[in-house]
Amino acid sequence: MKQLLILILGGLLLTACHKDNDASKANLSVLVYIAGDNSLDQNYYDYEDRRTDNYINADVRQMMEGSRNLTNQQNLILFIDRKGCPPFFLKVAEGDTTRLYTFPQEMKSSDAATLGQALQWVKDNYAADNYGLALWGHADGWTISAARATESRRAYGQDNTNGSTWMNIPDMASAIEAVCAGTKLRFIFADCCCFQSIESAYELRNCTDYLIASPAEIPGEGAPYDTVIPALFNKESFWTAAVDAYFAQKSLDYEEPLSVIKTDKLEDLAQATRAALTQSLKPINSDGENYPDVNGLIYYYDHCLYDMNDFMLRNTSADVYAQWKRTYDEAVPYKKMATVWMTNNHVPCLSNYLFRDFDVTEERYGGVNMYVAQNALTLPNRFRAYSEKQRQTISRMQWYKAAGLDQLAW
Repeated sequence: MKQLLILILGGLLLTACHKDNDASKANLSVLVYIAGDNSLDQNYYDYEDRRTDNYINADVRQMMEGSRNLTNQQNLILFIDRKGCPPFFLKVAEGDTTRLYTFPQEMKSSDAATLGQALQWVKDNYAADNYGLALWGHADGWTISAARATESRRAYGQDNTNGSTWMNIPDMASAIEAVCAGTKLRFIFADCCCFQSIESAYELRNCTDYLIASPAEIPGEGAPYDTVIPALFNKESFWTAAVDAYFAQKSLDYEEPLSVIKTDKLEDLAQATRAALTQSLKPINSDGENYPDVNGLIYYYDHCLYDMNDFMLRNTSADVYAQWKRTYDEAVPYKKMATVWMTNNHVPCLSNYLFRDFDVTEERYGGVNMYVAQNALTLPNRFRAYSEKQRQTISRMQWYKAAGLDQLAW
């Protein structure tokens, strides 16, 4: 609590460091939160341009290009945390960048208080009628294995300064809610792996109107920001436009499954899911019986993040599913289906990606991943630790009780 208070007070002091004197109240200010103090701040070989590049540098250049389509009532602000240096703010406009402020020391971008401070700074210096947040960096759905983070840090924004730590989704939600003070962000656009989890979306339902993300792993280069940035600033159809722009990009023969969640429909979806699951499935008993059937289901990461629609289609009756699906379609109003992504495509020399044990169809694909309890002893060894970590921590997510998972002893 003391650390959080210091960071908040620090954020208030920062408001005097920079003011855009030419800016009146904008119609939209977007913060791109680049949590890059990790393996993403490294060079890679761009096969299309046949040159070595850096993920952060490349995406910032794309944002510069995309900013040519913005007006002076639209603010694009970047918070950038790189390896070995303090984070800083950039404004991107008219194809160029302006450094606004550099923090005096290194900070943990994996700390939710840092995210809250960055959002507060944007609100104080670039006031707008609406705000958006783009999350850039590593993610692993709503939880990750103990071997890759401490018990209290999971899910998003790996920071390797003085040890690897991550930000958990409940902390993220609390930080955003504290800054927004009852006014939701217009959107959260998550350009990171496996973020479109129903558990994460439900946790963030009071933070944002729309969550735009992928349920699957994404390539290191992420979104095509030259087209995604103008799409996010589109007044009328930003959530469909952003998904269309992202989906149009192909990377090493991958497509990217994507979807949009409308958060004001999530309470209805939780109730519908609770009703469908509790009348269709038996609780897991002390003998380890009644684990749900996941064989052949669409999954997005290591046999642990399953497609929500595919699971409900398999495990409920036709009538129960039809009723549930009407509510689901209201909560997930837009999606793009892919059939080949990183976790089910063959990549030479990467045996961990040899997953070809399910088929994707329009009927089965839902575009949102979901936790499903499994008997870890029945899984291949390389998936057991992740599955066990999920089982140990799922009860910390609000979705666990809201959707009736507690009644199933998941």
